[in-house]
Amino acid sequence: MFLVNGKNATLIQYNRTKSKANDIYDDEDAKITNIVLCPYNSDMSINFGKYTVPDASGYFIIKRATDVKEGDQIEYEGHTYTILDVRDNWIWNRIESYTVAVK
Repeated sequence: MFLVNGKNATLIQYNRTKSKANDIYDDEDAKITNIVLCPYNSDMSINFGKYTVPDASGYFIIKRATDVKEGDQIEYEGHTYTILDVRDNWIWNRIESYTVAVK
């Protein structure tokens, strides 16, 4: 519910084709979409039962309807972040949002 006042960002999705030739990360076949996200303070991770990713420089929370995978990139406030890890946030027996660790 806090994503209502989220901030706009751009998600660059890689490797969404079904061909076997694109198994590696390839920047020629990128899909660009606009998303809404919330920056996440990792100091609050203990309160929510999350553990941190050692290499991550930040965390974002993204809506559950967003197709996001490791290796995708987020452009937010003039910086480009690479997604290292995607985790589910569960509320009332369903995935409510994703927490992504970025570098």
